[in-house]
Amino acid sequence: MGTKEDQSWFWTKLDRFLAEKNLKQTKQRKTIVEGFLRLKGHLSAEDLHAQINKEGHQIGLATIYRTLNLLKEAQLADQKQFADGKSVFEVLSPDTHHDHLICLSCRKIVEFENEEIEALQRKVASQYKFSLVDHTLDLFGYCEPCQAKRS
Repeated sequence: MGTKEDQSWFWTKLDRFLAEKNLKQTKQRKTIVEGFLRLKGHLSAEDLHAQINKEGHQIGLATIYRTLNLLKEAQLADQKQFADGKSVFEVLSPDTHHDHLICLSCRKIVEFENEEIEALQRKVASQYKFSLVDHTLDLFGYCEPCQAKRS
C-alpha cells in the first residue's frame, strides 16, 4: 500500500461511507486517515496521536479514537486486542486475510498466511454444519530473541 493509487479503493469506500452517514471529510479526519495509511501495521490510537502531533498537527486523542472507530464501522480498519489488552488497528484490505503470531515479551507481531490452516478451519466449520463468515487466529508465544533471553 505504498502509493496513492494503491489506496484509491480505501478512499472511495470511505467517501461512500461518509456520504451514507451524512458526514463530511474534515481536514482533521483526512490527516488522521493519511497517517493511519502511511504508518501501516498494528497501530494504537496513542501511537498514531504521537506521530501526527510530531508532524505538527494538533489533533486530540479523542478525535483520533473517533476516526479509528469510524474506519472500523466502515469496515476499513480492524481492531485487535492482543495479550496486553491494548487496542491496535490495522487496515482491513478487501479480499485478503492473515493471521498473527504475537510475542508475549516484546509484543512483536508477525503476520502470516497459511492455506493449510485455512482449509482445516473450513473443514471443521463444515463438519459442524457452520456457514463460515469470518474468523481470526492469533497465536501467542515468544519470538526467538525473547526465547533466548528467557533461557
